[in-house]
Amino acid sequence: MNNLLFLALLTLLRGSRVDAAISRSLQAYEKIGGRECFRSLNGMMQSMKDLAAKYPHLMTINTIGESYIKKYGTSGINITKYDVTYELPPGGYDILAFNITASNSTRQSPDKGKMLIASRVHAREWATAELNARFIEALVEGYENDADITSILERNEIHAILYVNPDGTYIAEKYPRSMWRKNLNPVGCDGGSGGGVDINRNFDFMWGDTRGSSADPCKLTYHGPSANSEPETQALVDYAMKLFPEGQRKKKPEKQKDEAFGEEISGFFYADIHAFGRELYYPWGFDDIKSPDDEAFQALGRKLHSFNSYRLWSGGQPHYRYPVTGVASDYMYANMGVASMLYEIGSRFHQPCAEFEDEVVPKNLPSLIYAAKIAHKPFYLIKGPDVFELDARHDNGELRVSATASDGKMVNAIQISSEEFKNSSDYPTGSQVIKAVYVYLDLHPDDWQEGDIRWDMDAIDGNWDTNEESVRLTVSTKNFPSGKHIVHLQAIDSLGYAGPVSSVFVNFVQESAPAPGTTSPSFHQAAKGCLKRLNNEQVDLCLANEHTSNIAVNCCSGSQQNGDLTCSRTGCKQTMSYDEAKAHCESMSMRLCTTAELEARVCCGKGCYFNKLPTWTSDMCEEI
Repeated sequence: MNNLLFLALLTLLRGSRVDAAISRSLQAYEKIGGRECFRSLNGMMQSMKDLAAKYPHLMTINTIGESYIKKYGTSGINITKYDVTYELPPGGYDILAFNITASNSTRQSPDKGKMLIASRVHAREWATAELNARFIEALVEGYENDADITSILERNEIHAILYVNPDGTYIAEKYPRSMWRKNLNPVGCDGGSGGGVDINRNFDFMWGDTRGSSADPCKLTYHGPSANSEPETQALVDYAMKLFPEGQRKKKPEKQKDEAFGEEISGFFYADIHAFGRELYYPWGFDDIKSPDDEAFQALGRKLHSFNSYRLWSGGQPHYRYPVTGVASDYMYANMGVASMLYEIGSRFHQPCAEFEDEVVPKNLPSLIYAAKIAHKPFYLIKGPDVFELDARHDNGELRVSATASDGKMVNAIQISSEEFKNSSDYPTGSQVIKAVYVYLDLHPDDWQEGDIRWDMDAIDGNWDTNEESVRLTVSTKNFPSGKHIVHLQAIDSLGYAGPVSSVFVNFVQESAPAPGTTSPSFHQAAKGCLKRLNNEQVDLCLANEHTSNIAVNCCSGSQQNGDLTCSRTGCKQTMSYDEAKAHCESMSMRLCTTAELEARVCCGKGCYFNKLPTWTSDMCEEI
């Protein structure tokens, strides 16, 4: 696979501290019989609870519903196969969701993108929960070690439901020969032939359409007695409704299915992990027709294909297989207004560990991380150019950055790897010329505003005239502090589309200390000096991101305690007195941001960076 972004992430996930931590986790917990690579339902739940206890600032657990047996009991359920009467899960299960995010980041939950990833909807698909769990572990173990993952968790929430169907999972693991797929609702079928409802035919979009489901309770694709009838389905739907805003939903999804949502849907991505087939499925599935947002969906499918070479199973694609109705992926797009993608991983329901470890994990884990990078604006960012071969280093007082930006490398990779696309032309979203690549230091591109620093990279050949450009930048770092910094890159194409942000950590080591009286040893000491100068008023003036002697005034209104804190970073001047700063904020019906708010990292999230060593003008702050 010709994808350097994949290789970079694989380096993180293989032969690293992350991979070692995951390996230790696997060794410590109960497995599914005979498969050392797959934690059992009980082993997995315990490992996730232990992980949440280890990383409470990154991971929380929520009960979002109950399994069929937990809610209704075992009355009427009698399953006998191969002359064996199956033991039922005692008491059933709570359905749990795990929220992975940096809780101490300046961006709070309402402003974060949301990604929801579900697995074990079909109980017999052993590998799906394990891949989902590896994704969770890669995120929490990678935070503050990998810049892309750090940026993802500071700006997004990743919500994972490992077991949508825990009752069915119990049967599938205890009795592997059963190949149990559905939940344990006994409705309308002799238990000996395996009752239950197919949860992934039970969602309220095109429900009951027997082109892609069955009305026979004994069939594997039985759609249930009514839409969203099953407690497992309802748990997932209710949770999605809490995550995804009502304003992006359609009132009558089936009647409005030909109306596009457009590029401005923001903050949301749904991934549904199944096995098997080595396929990527996106709407529509109910018929062999394209969705109204097909250009964005196909760009998404193509770019994910560049990681795993999976075939695209979707309406209008050469590999469309058969209709599926009442499925979660169509429902999440049509009803919730979110980008959705279903993975069919691997080659069988019970995959060999060698296949799972050597193919499924390394090909799909980086693709999920890529999906998380675009979760906050998927239909827009997927149309922009990607950054590859990102290298940033600090040397002799300079930051040196090099990279390749490409509009077509990922989206057109399918023309090389798939027979079905070999004679096709470049995809429309991948044919634009690269027009700019910007570098941001310690400031995410989404937070950039006029007056903030960013650098334009140079095209190495001197011309911005193709859909792929090698770029570089060298800048002096004499006004930047020593220590760990994060560098963000974002490329722009000739249609104005910005692509996914790529990030890397760089350690600055400055050769000489600044002159006395021009810098302070730390942010908090500098703030203290200003407070002393200003008669200990509870106020702070922090430097603008340009790393000059300009002063950025932090104005606020409301309070964190009341949940209505609003902050603005404006008013840069060469020098500014306390009275001028106070008057500036009051002119906007705001007040000066307090030092306590700054130290709590709730104020001025776009302007103040607490790991920097700012320069302070001598007439503002006393020496410390």
